[in-house]
Parts: sequence; C-alpha cells; structure tokens
Amino acid sequence: MIIEVRKGHEQTVEHIKELAREVGVFVDIIHGRGISDTLHIIGDARPLFARQDYILELPGVVNCWRITCDYKNIARVVEGGNGNVVERERRTVCIPGPDGYVRKVGNAPHLFIVGPCTVQTREQVLSIARAARKIGEEFGIVDRIMLRGGAYKPRTRPTDFRGLGMDGIKLMDEAREETGLPYVSEVMDHNLVEELAQHVDMFQIGTRHAQDFDLLEAVGRSGKPVLLKRGFGNEAAEWFSAAEYVANQGNLNIVLCERGVKTLFAKEGYCRNTPDFNVIRYAREKTILPVIFDPSHAAGSDRIVCDNLLAAMAFQADGSITETIHEEAFRKHQLCDARQALLMDLYREVVEAMLKFEQLITPHLRTIDAYFASRK
Repeated sequence: MIIEVRKGHEQTVEHIKELAREVGVFVDIIHGRGISDTLHIIGDARPLFARQDYILELPGVVNCWRITCDYKNIARVVEGGNGNVVERERRTVCIPGPDGYVRKVGNAPHLFIVGPCTVQTREQVLSIARAARKIGEEFGIVDRIMLRGGAYKPRTRPTDFRGLGMDGIKLMDEAREETGLPYVSEVMDHNLVEELAQHVDMFQIGTRHAQDFDLLEAVGRSGKPVLLKRGFGNEAAEWFSAAEYVANQGNLNIVLCERGVKTLFAKEGYCRNTPDFNVIRYAREKTILPVIFDPSHAAGSDRIVCDNLLAAMAFQADGSITETIHEEAFRKHQLCDARQALLMDLYREVVEAMLKFEQLITPHLRTIDAYFASRK
C-alpha cells in the first residue's frame, strides 16, 4: 500500500503512522523531489487499506494505492485498483563502517564484498582484510569495500567442517576493528539472530536457508541489513517472496544475491551451479531492492570466478560477494570451497578490470537502458 501526501502536512503523516501502528504495520517515508512524499506501508496492509476512504479525506493526501502483486512490500511497480500505475524508486541499502565510511549498495557504484568462505585462522582473516583495505586505498574505493566471512557454515555432509561459531565471529570483529571495514556473515538459526546482531554489520541468509521463514522473520526484526541469497532451486518469484518475509517485519534493508541454480548442466565439472545472469536484470525491474552476484558458488573454480565477476558488470549487478584466499600455500589447508577461493592478488587484478569497465563501458550501457526505458 502506498499513500501520496503533499509536503508540509506533517500532522497527516504522523496520523497515518499512528493508524499503521494500531494495525501492526510500518511506514517507510520516501521524500520525493516534487511536491509530494510517498508513504510505503510495510507489512500486511489490508486492515489499513480498509480505511482507505478515511485516509483519502485527510489533509494533504493526494492518492492511495493498493499493491496488487504477491510481494507487495518490495514491488517496483504498483498498480492501484483504479488503474493508476506508480514506479517506485529503487532502494539504497547503507552499511556504515567504523572507519567513518558508509558502504552503499543500490543506486551507487559496484560494491565489492570479499573474504574467506569460512573463517579458520586469525592469520587468514587478518591477511585478507588487510589486503582488501589496501585494494580500496590503492584505487580510491575504500567506501566500496566490505568483508565477508562465514563462522556458521551449512554443509551437505554432517562430517564436514561447519565453522568456528562465535570464535569465528570474534575474528571477524577483530578484522573490522583493525581495518575499519564492516562485514557480513551467515546466520542459520533464528535463535542466534539476537546474539549475532550485536556483532555483524549485515546478516547473510544462505541458499539452503532461503525459505527458512522463522529465520527470515527474525533477521527482519533485527533491523540489520540482510543479504538474501537465492535458493538454489527457487524461481524468481519464490526468491522475492522470501524477501517479503523480511520486509514484513518492517525491514527494507534487503540485498538480493544471485548465486546460481542447480540444473542438469551443473554436473559436468565445469560449474557448481548455473549462473542466472538474466535474473539480475529481472530482479532490478521487478523489485526495489539492490541485486548483487556471487561469482564463487556459480563457479567451483577460481579461474571461472574471474570470468563471472566481469560478466556481472555487463548485467549491471549492484555488487558482488567473492570468496578469497590470502596465499596459495593455505589452499591445501582450507576446509571449505578451496578450489573456488580466489587469490587476493588476482582479486586485485579483477577489481582493476571492473573499474575500467565502469569507466569505459558502463556509460554505453546507460545509453542502451535509456532507449529501452523510452520505449515502455
């Protein structure tokens, strides 16, 4: 549900917020550049929409729309019952770091999230974090660099290494303290959300938990930014509906992450999961959420990771999350996804290439986008 209110009617806005609280929904205010602001009702808005006639009579209210698609809170295009169509602006999710920079994903240059698949040693974590900071400083993109590191890992076989747990989180805390880079880490149990929220800067929901609805609601209630990976067997609409579980708790700080899906063609040894680059554009068109790409899980090989990162630029992904390793000698000791971990020296080369792509190719892509936008 969206309510358009003329600027200067703060009393009406406060009254609508009070009505929303009474029925258990939330209000996200988008301050427009024109004469009106839009109030996006987050949650199950049916009880509030039942009072549409009353709301329309409030001073300053221009219009009121009921969103008709299944994922109402994150939909890009809103169609009202009276035939009105509104295209909502895409969101920017902000992740502040202790270094004073705010990392932005969506409506901003490509965000680089980098780090070990699984936290194992202090040297591993700090070496990668220092190298990531160095890359940021070299290219003047410190405000576009974040860390990743798994402390709780879902594994196919119960005998596989499943992470260091809170000891791993403490290592990520140390890396953030030293380098100033915020980090994202996976959570698998809704009972751990409250504790981990005191540490992580962003929650990751992995592909195996993409439809763990208790967990999605728990991270939504935390208020922390959420990186939601697509389930490896999920259609796009199922992925968007999973994000809706988070948004229903009043949290729109959601970043969608495409990481490849299982297909008949992912069994020949040249990829772990089939990367669906097309869904990046589709998700950007259908939702207001930023969309990033995981080049590692769609590869299974560090050589293909490089190619995937560059390919994501052509589809204008808002960012990427890449698994890396600090030195080749550690690869034989790495207990999770060793083959697809990209050496940090190589990651630097790919980042440089991606920045050149932004400079030389992205302007042409925007011209192409403008053409198709005018053809709608």
